[in-house]
Amino acid sequence: MKKTILTLAAFAAFLGLAATPAPVSAKASTTKTVTRKIKVYRPSHYTTVKQVAVLKKRGKKWSKATWKAYKAPTQSGYKASTSTVKAAKVTSKTKNKTVKITYKAIKKTKKTAVKATSTDSRLQLRQAALSVVNSFRAKAGVKAVRLNSKYNAVLDKRATAKAKQYVTTGTYDHSGYESLPTYLNTYPIVKGKVYYHGGETLHACYYDANTGNATSAMASAITSTFTENMQDEKNDYQAIVVKKTRKNITNISGTYEHYTMMVDGGNHQAYIGVGHYGTGVNAMVCIVIEFHN
Repeated sequence: MKKTILTLAAFAAFLGLAATPAPVSAKASTTKTVTRKIKVYRPSHYTTVKQVAVLKKRGKKWSKATWKAYKAPTQSGYKASTSTVKAAKVTSKTKNKTVKITYKAIKKTKKTAVKATSTDSRLQLRQAALSVVNSFRAKAGVKAVRLNSKYNAVLDKRATAKAKQYVTTGTYDHSGYESLPTYLNTYPIVKGKVYYHGGETLHACYYDANTGNATSAMASAITSTFTENMQDEKNDYQAIVVKKTRKNITNISGTYEHYTMMVDGGNHQAYIGVGHYGTGVNAMVCIVIEFHN
């Protein structure tokens, strides 16, 4: 009789038992989520921004992730408690987090031009204008004009009114010319000679009121603009009066008389008023100059 040798698997099959499959050698994978909620309390509406970081575990190690930076939305008239929620690294030890962004109304402050009202600062501005006048007088070979402070208050007020007129209308003129006493608007006779006064000149120019030194900004504007204007008027004078022609005229209005006022041979005194009006880069400074004997 022939003997049959059964294997273990065959014997199990003979008995009707299923064999246990061999274990698979693979590492288990696990995930977890960590959430950052950003609650935005805007005056107009409330929103929630969710930032979800997904971490994976392989073996004994967890992966890492990052919550991205979030920029708070702007709201006109309000300031956010924080402008940006910074980016942050997320690890297996990081917990869920909630960040609140609130908004507070911005108090409105009245913007005014940086003022230069002290005696010293106004004197600097008068001197800046006077330097331009005397520079042209020196080139013409006549004696320097002297600064007289007798009518400062009156002329400062007029200069301020003209600065306001320029800012609000874009123009300025000699309207309302009643700044000095009547006798200065006549031709006084002194020792048998008639003395003529030149009347009023106006010069307005913009300056930056945002600067930390308003006096310096005004003086710079006065010096550059006034010099440029006077050079144009000198050119007009030379073209019209000296060359007897109207070619190359830069000031059609004929204000070359300002130049003749400055450089005539009289021993004049100058009354100079300074005024300013406006805010920011739209601030205007104006000078009013009277020449008299």
